[in-house]
Amino acid sequence: SVTRKSIILLFPILSTTTTTTSRSMTSTSALNAATNNSNKCLVYGTGGIVQTSVSTAPQQIPSNHILVQVHAVGLNPVDAKHKIGDKFPSFLNSFSQRLVKGLTIGFEFSGTVAGTNDNDNDNDYKIGDEVFGSMPPLSGTLSEYIVAPNHQVCRKPSTLSFAEAACVPLVGLTAVQALQPYAASGSTSIAIVGASGGAGHMALQVAKELGFTTRIAICSTANMAFCTSLGATHVIDYTRNQVVADLAEHVGGGSVDIILDCVTSVEARDAKHGYSQKLLPLCNTKYIRLGGPTIGWFYAGCERLLHIPCFWGKDKLFWIRFPKSSDELALLAKWCSGKGGLKPHISTPSIDFSAEAVQQAFDAILGRHVKGKLVVEIIKTADDPAVVAG
Repeated sequence: SVTRKSIILLFPILSTTTTTTSRSMTSTSALNAATNNSNKCLVYGTGGIVQTSVSTAPQQIPSNHILVQVHAVGLNPVDAKHKIGDKFPSFLNSFSQRLVKGLTIGFEFSGTVAGTNDNDNDNDYKIGDEVFGSMPPLSGTLSEYIVAPNHQVCRKPSTLSFAEAACVPLVGLTAVQALQPYAASGSTSIAIVGASGGAGHMALQVAKELGFTTRIAICSTANMAFCTSLGATHVIDYTRNQVVADLAEHVGGGSVDIILDCVTSVEARDAKHGYSQKLLPLCNTKYIRLGGPTIGWFYAGCERLLHIPCFWGKDKLFWIRFPKSSDELALLAKWCSGKGGLKPHISTPSIDFSAEAVQQAFDAILGRHVKGKLVVEIIKTADDPAVVAG
């Protein structure tokens, strides 16, 4: 297990794990009382197939961490692609699946605080607090209990249900981190490719909050009204097969400051659209992709770790940062709490906490036609959608 994780970390792909210290802990008896000493979770099995695992509940809470009883977990394409996504070349898919075998699935969560470190004087959380956030990539969230680092957690906005809050962290942080620098430097127009999907529908709302006055959504005919409801000022139907002409028309023959491409990846079904080649000439400042080849992820990793530009020209690949994201989560929570504010869309009633149901959800995500997000409910609450059994 240590070797597996080391190999991944050396590639600078999933190197957002954090080093923790276990010098100060809560008492084991207190944790046993909170967790009943067992912990069901969903893990990657042989061939990447979802499996159920039951292990001993977390026994220690390191400094600057909290024990969370998980209520809900948002699902994302990176989960369906075994944590690594398209960061490894396709011929290494079987190797990638072996690397993640036995690891808990998931990056984001919502839940309630079930325990804190007794000696953490600076801890702002108390038992019973409702929170949402993310976990280091190799830790996982599809588990009854997790021990989360404080710097990746924030209080859940009261305006969102647990299911809704669990859908925010990954796509919300992606949108804020990818777009905020350009909004701050004066960019006012944006086009979002794949605006009705998980990342796209959140980015459309975040762009509005950041002050982009022209927000062009590119989606299918069926999702045009949905994107308009999220704040798009213009909507382009890609099924008309004239995206370039339509985008040029909406910007008056000029260019758009930012293009956020939530569709393009190395997979043939995504690459066939050729969006980056077609739309780059219409981009004035930066063309930001959320998928791409291994070498692109290498440069994106270097850019994130070294804090220096590693892409030349307008085209770049974006890689999310999880550590020290609590302030950005707080900003997202603030926007969610405002009147008519940011709100994630759950595509279907919540998914059951079972291996079969999550595997089916992954198949739907990889089918490329999920509107908004899919979410797994571990604890059903009255204000959340009905559960779909596996």
